[in-house]
Amino acid sequence: RWLLVVMILLAVGVSLAGWLWVRGGLPTRDGSHVLDGLDAEVRVRFDAWGVPHVEADTERDLFAALGWLHANDRMTQMELGRRAAAGRLAEVIGADAVPTDEYFRRLDFRRAIDRLLDDASPEAMMWLEAYASGVNAWLDTRGSDLPPGLRLLGGDLEPWAPRDSLGFALLMARDLSFFDDRPEEKRFQWLRALGDESVRDLLGKDGLGEDVHIAEGLLAPAPPPAVPDEGATSSPGPPSLDSPGSNNWALGPGRTASGGALIANDPHLGLYLPSAWYQALLRSPDLEIAGMTLPGVPGVVIGRGRHVAWVFTNTMLDDHDLFFEEVDGDRVRRGDAWVPLEVERQEIQVKGAEPHEVVVRRSNHGVLLDADEEEGLPPRSLAWTAHLGGDPVGVMRRLALARNADEVLAAVDAWVCPAQNLVVALEDGTLLFTVLGRVPARRIGDGRLPSPGWDPAYGWDGLRPWDTNPIQVVDDPSGVIVTANDDIRPDDYALPLVAEFFPGHRARRIEQRLATTDAWDVESVAALQMDVVSLYAREVIEALSGERLKGDAAEVYAHLAAWDGTLAIEGPSALWALVEDQLLRAIFTDEARLHGVPDPGDRERLLWLLRGQLDQSWFDNVETPETEDRLTTIAAALDTAWHIGRSRWGDDVASWRYGEYHPLTLRHRLDAAPGIGLWLRRGPYPMPGAGNTIAAAGGDVDGEQRPVTWGASMRWVFDWGQPDQAWAVLPGGQSGHGADPHYDDQISLFLDGELHPAPWSDAAIREATVSELVLRPQESP
Repeated sequence: RWLLVVMILLAVGVSLAGWLWVRGGLPTRDGSHVLDGLDAEVRVRFDAWGVPHVEADTERDLFAALGWLHANDRMTQMELGRRAAAGRLAEVIGADAVPTDEYFRRLDFRRAIDRLLDDASPEAMMWLEAYASGVNAWLDTRGSDLPPGLRLLGGDLEPWAPRDSLGFALLMARDLSFFDDRPEEKRFQWLRALGDESVRDLLGKDGLGEDVHIAEGLLAPAPPPAVPDEGATSSPGPPSLDSPGSNNWALGPGRTASGGALIANDPHLGLYLPSAWYQALLRSPDLEIAGMTLPGVPGVVIGRGRHVAWVFTNTMLDDHDLFFEEVDGDRVRRGDAWVPLEVERQEIQVKGAEPHEVVVRRSNHGVLLDADEEEGLPPRSLAWTAHLGGDPVGVMRRLALARNADEVLAAVDAWVCPAQNLVVALEDGTLLFTVLGRVPARRIGDGRLPSPGWDPAYGWDGLRPWDTNPIQVVDDPSGVIVTANDDIRPDDYALPLVAEFFPGHRARRIEQRLATTDAWDVESVAALQMDVVSLYAREVIEALSGERLKGDAAEVYAHLAAWDGTLAIEGPSALWALVEDQLLRAIFTDEARLHGVPDPGDRERLLWLLRGQLDQSWFDNVETPETEDRLTTIAAALDTAWHIGRSRWGDDVASWRYGEYHPLTLRHRLDAAPGIGLWLRRGPYPMPGAGNTIAAAGGDVDGEQRPVTWGASMRWVFDWGQPDQAWAVLPGGQSGHGADPHYDDQISLFLDGELHPAPWSDAAIREATVSELVLRPQESP
């Protein structure tokens, strides 16, 4: 009996210790706290969603307070992010993080941050330094009372510095660029394996331009394709069908119920807990801004000021180029001569292991990437606009202070990377669109294929002037602006603007819906953000309408032909998803597997092929001695999809569970950590939609599912006819602490397509306040 009592007491003690451990470091949202260096007290009022509304006497105090608040709610996220950007994760994670650290070291983030610091305006430096002081004040006062994620990482929490914030800006630039997707290398590998004619066919109207003769001079024998495992029973899944993008749109006063311009945004990024965004309102006598901030960075990225509201989508600009190089030791060929590379040896400290050396080499084109023998690629220099400086924080400040369209355009010239579609709605009803960012000034070619680094005819002459980007100002009350990562070049735009534009299905669906009424309001716009009708699916099904299908394939087509394209969590949407996957497998994956190259299949090419815009030989399975025709391949794909679906969900297509095939699991960035990772995880949740619906949600095939890994990272709507508040939601909450109610309190709203108010006026803030915190300066001795 006494042993049982001891065991119970031990169990209770362990449970209590665990409970106390996970609740350590909880954010504080009331009381009075010291923030050394303030000019005066700062008042912070929190609403029911944990959103802070900050009032200060100076801009400097505002951003010191924001730094304190970000650290209070998101310090684990901030610590992981700054270590990633600096290539220092292995110091706290160990050897498993060395490849990640090598990656960021070789991308030369350190030197890129130095350039950003050099280019920062005095006002931007004031924001950055004030923000760092706020983060450090929080670190100084918390002591050992830290969130469990930080305690799990261990290591010393170094003082925050402006370069840490600019590292976060580079992380976002890297996420929104495309060199990780390696488009130039993919096209080169296709050219080498499939030939000029096939690759021109794949690229459609964009073609290869004049670059094809460049790449032909660079061709080398391809490595032999990998031999599949003998035990493999199925082909690999189709490739990622989309990368994260975004939607935004603005409506003139004549198109809204309130009579004010209205603007909306739902940027698509990877979905994690906590979210990429942190909502805040910041007010001082000279500056008023509210909206979405990035933890780690001062300023409001998406939001509103006194006279202007602004939103972003990714332009998809080709902002980088690869230059194949001839390398001899630490020299690189330039014409008939050999010139030295710049070589820097760096040491990565590794928790529990010896330090690891990484060598960063640079040519005149950019950082030098090592040869990839597995892919048959030589050393390549990477030129990336993010290495060329800019003043993103200063642009955010000037944009927030703008009062009219001219001041908006004057505010953004110092933004270099990432290129973004900026859409603005002004208080006076004017709408504005421009591409924010700088385009490489290429000498020869369009950058769609690697260039010969040794030939001085190729390369960049810096960046094109910002005002050569597309610009549109709309002062018509019935005006509408829509961008959704589609081709935003006006018909009369004559300059080259090379980009990985998405097909226009989302943009066209938004435009179709917006044309149905002139009485849009916040509620109806929020509903539009949840639209899951796929114009792409409808077009594919229409392209299949002429096939002479029989048996099960005919039954599949009958179900799809009767379907309206709504990707709901149950019903024919599951059949459609299986059909799409099987068509891509059957048509494109065989070439990829035979030649050992990246899979060329994607949604746009599938539609082109079904419409007869690509060579019909793609329907042939090149791995068999027979020559399969269009009908044979399509019928087989539909048959396979039908049998997979029936075996999984039964005969009644109306009850098939697309949400089971397409689930969202929200994971913390420490998800792999034993115990705590599972505690921090939320889901799975059945998700409607796809990458080509307005309510975008996408991911790669993984076994018998296509789990959602990216989608709307937040939703934000603002109506100038109701300026007292905006409306917003996060796919999680404000906090990064798993024991905090604000860690996951917005998930149900997010899944249901609901928004919560984001008050602006003092009266609205006062009514919404549930707690108040005062940050006060250190008292003089």
